[in-house]
Amino acid sequence: MRQFRRVYDLEVNVKYEVKPFEHGVLMALLSLTHALKQTPGFNEEALQRAAQFFKEVPAGGCESGEARDAYEWPLEVILKDVSYIEKMLENKGN
Repeated sequence: MRQFRRVYDLEVNVKYEVKPFEHGVLMALLSLTHALKQTPGFNEEALQRAAQFFKEVPAGGCESGEARDAYEWPLEVILKDVSYIEKMLENKGN
């Protein structure tokens, strides 16, 4: 049975309770993504292409179902637009 979870408005379908470490890793990834995208001269298009590639060609064991949902979650974090991240920061994650 799938459970619907939200972490600071990042949606994911997983079959287990998201652990504090996982929350921290995702927020760290979001922070790094925001900093990179704000860096002058950063090639955002290259990051988007890479994240999209890994979504389309998932790692072994992550091709379908709940495993794929969990696998794609951090990639979706990378694909978020800067305006989305900034809005989240303004709202303090709410």
